[in-house]
Amino acid sequence: MEKELTLRAVIIGAILAVIVTMYSAFAGLKIGGVYWPITTVSIMSLGILTILGNTNKNEINITQTIASAGGLLAAGIIFTVPALYLIGFEISLTDITLISLVGGITGVIFSVPLRKQMIEKEKLEYPDGKAAAAIILAGDEKGTKIKTLSAMFGIGIIFSFLRDFLQAVPSYWNIDLIKLQLNKLFSFGSSISLIPFSGGYLIGPKFTGIWFLGAVISYLIIIPFVVFTGLFSDKFTAGIELTKPLGIGIVIGSAIMYFLLKGIPALKNIFSDWKEVFKENQKMIGIVLIVLVGVLTIITEMNLLLSVIAISGAFVMAYVGGRVTGEMNVDPMELFAMIVLIAAKILFGFNAVLLVIIAAVVAISAGIAGDTLQDLKTGNILGTKPKNQFIGQLIGVVIGALVIGIVLMALQQTYGFGNADLPAPQAVALSEIIKADSLSGNLLMGILIGAVLALIVSFFGSAIIIVAFGIGMYVPIELSFPLFIGGLIRLAADKKKLTEQGRLIAAGLIAGEGFTGVVLSLMGLGKLI
Repeated sequence: MEKELTLRAVIIGAILAVIVTMYSAFAGLKIGGVYWPITTVSIMSLGILTILGNTNKNEINITQTIASAGGLLAAGIIFTVPALYLIGFEISLTDITLISLVGGITGVIFSVPLRKQMIEKEKLEYPDGKAAAAIILAGDEKGTKIKTLSAMFGIGIIFSFLRDFLQAVPSYWNIDLIKLQLNKLFSFGSSISLIPFSGGYLIGPKFTGIWFLGAVISYLIIIPFVVFTGLFSDKFTAGIELTKPLGIGIVIGSAIMYFLLKGIPALKNIFSDWKEVFKENQKMIGIVLIVLVGVLTIITEMNLLLSVIAISGAFVMAYVGGRVTGEMNVDPMELFAMIVLIAAKILFGFNAVLLVIIAAVVAISAGIAGDTLQDLKTGNILGTKPKNQFIGQLIGVVIGALVIGIVLMALQQTYGFGNADLPAPQAVALSEIIKADSLSGNLLMGILIGAVLALIVSFFGSAIIIVAFGIGMYVPIELSFPLFIGGLIRLAADKKKLTEQGRLIAAGLIAGEGFTGVVLSLMGLGKLI
């Protein structure tokens, strides 16, 4: 019988989980998204274990299962917790770790019944899970894939080191767009980075194109109109203050409509799917949930109601996230978090810290559920024991939780959030929602526009692309432009049938630059201490 959950699988998986958590946090804050890491770590696991020898497909799968969890856990934190820093609050390293553990463990536990229903019965696609299985089954006899990935990882490291440490590469570039006022140019600049171009490639032309369209309308139509008409005294600032709430509103409106269209229909089977599993594991599930609620209650200053809301939201959104991932290969975890946060604020009016805790737990749970089911799809194809994969996923969650708080605090100290270096668009949107005493006219207009556009687009494709349009309206255009170029490169690669080679290059560059960025930040944090 093939060995699966081996000691070396755990050690290698844990090391890779640390790397994945680090680069996913940096890249996610940079481009506002974290691409599924499962195919990247499958190649890494395959290459390392093949070199070590005497391995098999299931040991490789367990290794990548452990490793990939770090990426989605990092995403749940970076999409939410930086909102606190943006509105002037602090959060402790201990609290970040505990929030990560609660969200991650709930995501794994709530995925247990979904495997039988969504993978075995409904046979949902989970495209990246299928891709990982294909990679592991095909192998890498000549080591081409691991060599390409490793080479790009090295180039990303060298590039980041030259730019940020040796300062041998300029840090910023600027483009003068248009004269808006006498003696004043509208110009934008950005940190010179490989991540946005690579991220745009991985995301693809459709999403990045819609994102860039939002930026064009905001920066090249609305803001110039505000300036030329002279409606405001501080013209350029007034333009930004108009497009920012409008864009955030579009994100909120499209998120709500997306949930109505995709989330609510998915809920119809949630209790029937869980009924059988709960009957078989009542004691274990009951104990774990009590412990998780207890931990959250301590974090939230003995607010039992908030803890129950957070766990309930995590339960519901893990189900929705798992299903949407299976159908569309997209897990809009931050949108689910946003919806739960808005509902909690309207109904209960919690303070900022407590609202972000809810959002973080929900986002992590939804993200980890999606990742778990991608991994289980791989295991279903390869014949890996589900129990071993659940254990592996929990190990990855623990590793990621121990790392992400340190990474986040280092990045905050070195770069800060919501700027050209780390735009953190989802956290910016959450911060605006949290600090608003009431919804402004521009925000309400954006919510209405976003909901209507999402409804219209849903008849032709996925309503989620309107989220990209809204983000493009309020994030700096210097992020949107390289993402768009990356999307165009992907379009050209698709036509020339070089898509997979390009994925390896893009994934390696992101991993190398992101990992190095965090390492250098940690070095800086150490000096500050």
